[in-house]
Amino acid sequence: MPDMTQWRAVVTDLDGTVVGPGDSIDPATLNAAAQLRHRGVPLLAATARTRNGVQRLSALVGHLAVAVCHNGALGWFPAGNRTLWQRTLDAGTLRDLAAFAGSWPGAGLAVFGVASWDITPEYLALRRRPPPEPWREVTIGGIADQPAYGVAIRHATLTSDQLIAELTAAGFAERATLTYSAPHLIEAGPLGVDKAAGVSRALDWLGVPPARAVAFGDMPNDLSMFALVGHSVAVGDAHPAVRAAATAHAPFGHFARCLTELGLIGS
Repeated sequence: MPDMTQWRAVVTDLDGTVVGPGDSIDPATLNAAAQLRHRGVPLLAATARTRNGVQRLSALVGHLAVAVCHNGALGWFPAGNRTLWQRTLDAGTLRDLAAFAGSWPGAGLAVFGVASWDITPEYLALRRRPPPEPWREVTIGGIADQPAYGVAIRHATLTSDQLIAELTAAGFAERATLTYSAPHLIEAGPLGVDKAAGVSRALDWLGVPPARAVAFGDMPNDLSMFALVGHSVAVGDAHPAVRAAATAHAPFGHFARCLTELGLIGS
């Protein structure tokens, strides 16, 4: 049984953890976020989303102390609309990832650039809908023309684990951090940058030891974050590896109940 007084910060993944389809967030979750802010307990988002993607969640953003975006590559302070840090892929790795994806039948590439979200026609077709934020369509040959926080590769048939295996065999695991947050997709970020690195940096900025933080997540890109904090909760239909690594499991929509059980908010 955890000491109910020990938790000093809450970190949560967004999509599939506290955010549902269509950017929906239930009232109980928003109320819990407001209670945390009122009690002086920092709430951090740790997500693969862009900063624009986090900003779309207007009802939640006002309660966030820090948003760790792009799987740790970008730290954003919403209250001051200030970038706390940013890390980008080196240009050579970005070019080689683009070339590799371009030579791979059935693959599409998106680059999360500092200036814009660039998407190949193949990626857009696999995504089946345009992103709900600024983007531009770019051919594979012109996609590496700006610094980028990371890239995403989608494939029509290969699973995320198969995609990572292919990229690892090609040597990219030694040049970038490879992870995923959805099926048939991988995300490649700067080497050594993951959610744990970003969350650790944010918690240090807030003056909170990682062992005093609670984290919620559901996909493999949350695993490093779970290894960092003192208590972790796998949410909903979490990936098996995430469930195995978590301290606890909770159904989707039970964010507020979990925080109440941990003594962080009132019932």
